[in-house]
Amino acid sequence: MSDQRRLMNEVRRTVRTYNLLVFVVGAVALVLSVNRAHDDVVVKSLEVIGTTLVSAAMVSFIFGQITIRDTTLQVDQAIDDALREVLEPIRENLFAGALARYRWDCHLGAPDPDGYARQAMRISYQVHEIPRELRFICVSSLTDEPFTRLEGDHRYVFRWQVDEGLAPGDPGCFSVGHVSVDGQVLRPASPRSTNLHGSPAVEYRFPVSEPRRHHGFHTVEFSVTARKYLGREREIRVQVYVFRPVLDAEYRLTVGEAIGAQILNTQVSGLSRLGAGGMAHYGQTYPDVFGKVAAHAIFTTPLHTGSCVVFSIDRGHPRQAPTATP
Repeated sequence: MSDQRRLMNEVRRTVRTYNLLVFVVGAVALVLSVNRAHDDVVVKSLEVIGTTLVSAAMVSFIFGQITIRDTTLQVDQAIDDALREVLEPIRENLFAGALARYRWDCHLGAPDPDGYARQAMRISYQVHEIPRELRFICVSSLTDEPFTRLEGDHRYVFRWQVDEGLAPGDPGCFSVGHVSVDGQVLRPASPRSTNLHGSPAVEYRFPVSEPRRHHGFHTVEFSVTARKYLGREREIRVQVYVFRPVLDAEYRLTVGEAIGAQILNTQVSGLSRLGAGGMAHYGQTYPDVFGKVAAHAIFTTPLHTGSCVVFSIDRGHPRQAPTATP
């Protein structure tokens, strides 16, 4: 591309040089015609030649600039049309299954004597197509490798990971609250214990009846409660991943007073955005002394699968393990 630009610039300089040369020759001819006023034939010849060359140079200067601008606009328009023709189908495919009005609300409560806190989450969004079954899965593993088997499976609307050794089927460890589609609460099937890539897991399945899967946008809403280990760690991270593209998203976190947060930060470096940059607003929700209570991240730019928002809670100093009151 840079070589082509250099070549175009050289051509433009050459054309301008020739135009200037023609203009100078025409001007010299006009001057000579004035000096040779006693010779009618020579005067007329020089006058005709000079006027022609000067006019030609002026016309070339003017129309040359217009042609360059017109050509540039035509090339830009052709490139824009070609890119739209190639990328528009890709964009439509990416956004076909995207989630709209994605809202993630979370509250991190007080830790118990064992150092575990309750993390309550409420998620809602709009989507064009609803699968026949909404699935929630909790896996006991030290890595997120088991989730690779679920990539692209839109039935799994929520995925959670607990420490290895914990029982994912324990309601005190992970539980699904209400699940609704278009305001209608779904009845769950019995929890299903399973094994995902060698790790124990539990699935909660919510069948969706055919009449509720009619065409058009659907509103999905559900709540989940999970146990999160805090221990004596000074820094606590609450991470949120999206498993399919979202058109606009809002993340909000509130922190219980017993956690002892001193600093509450929001990190958005793990985002992969689609399309032109839009508004992004993130940070503490309330100012001054209430800045330790809540944080948020709001985006109007579509986010790609795998984007991650991290809320970081700094407790200032290592916490003493809570002790039970006798």
